[in-house]
Amino acid sequence: MQTKNLAIGLAILSTLGFAIQDMVVKLLSEIGSMWQLMFLRAILVVLILVTWAVLKKRSDIIKPKGWKWPIIRAFLMSCAYSFFYASLPFAALAQAASCFFTAPIFTCFFAAVILREKIGFWRISSIFIGFLGVLYIIQPGTSNMQAVLFLPVLAGASYALAVVITRGFCADYPSLSLTIIHNAFYALVGAFMVTFIPVLPFSVELKVANPFVMSGWVQLTSVILVMIGITSLTHILAMTSSIKAYQIADSSFVAPFEYTYLVFAILIDYIVWQYLPNTEGLIGLTMVISAGVLIAIRERSLIR
Repeated sequence: MQTKNLAIGLAILSTLGFAIQDMVVKLLSEIGSMWQLMFLRAILVVLILVTWAVLKKRSDIIKPKGWKWPIIRAFLMSCAYSFFYASLPFAALAQAASCFFTAPIFTCFFAAVILREKIGFWRISSIFIGFLGVLYIIQPGTSNMQAVLFLPVLAGASYALAVVITRGFCADYPSLSLTIIHNAFYALVGAFMVTFIPVLPFSVELKVANPFVMSGWVQLTSVILVMIGITSLTHILAMTSSIKAYQIADSSFVAPFEYTYLVFAILIDYIVWQYLPNTEGLIGLTMVISAGVLIAIRERSLIR
């Protein structure tokens, strides 16, 4: 019971950290560059973690047991963050988060394909419900369609693959080592994009329409530096807590508590941007949550 309570606490702490991080990134999207953020934040995270391990004389907690799966996981996590962040200038935090939280549904599917877990009627039904919920939020084929919300759906799929790899192939790896490798990979992606985006032949209209994604290096101000610092600290807190929660408890037990992120996201949207989801958004959000929770409940019943 103590282990389960710890996993619950870590999962909720993780969602709070991610919500604060994403709020700051959305604010930063108005004045900064996504790739600059990726590069500087990742470098800062790696430096903080390595320094902490050295001071504690615990180099063992930052050394992976292998490289193949952590690097694949790092690639997928980088895709997840990139897709999600790219949607934030154009969508409310709660909207993007609702689409991202198709991740547990994708996790169910990928676990069946990669880890050979059985998938039956209840899981298939949950996937169908979650899919309908996302369609309800995005509303494809209508005048209200928000195509940008397909980006957080892709982010959810990428994150789900990373979770399955964490559970299936990295369960006994030190959590800090996975965080460091992920951020080192992220730094390389950020450095590459910051260097080459300014010279790539993107149209002026595209750059003006989405400066957060289409900008390279922008002038650093004290505000940008403080924002990047906040995202670095919240990233360490959230990512490490999430990894540890999934390592000490079944994913089917931990996953439902990740939906507390949506509560934090709705509160942040209202407090910072005075935004509340419309009726369609709330219905779609409820369907996505229901699908994820149904999957988790079914997995727990099968374990028992």
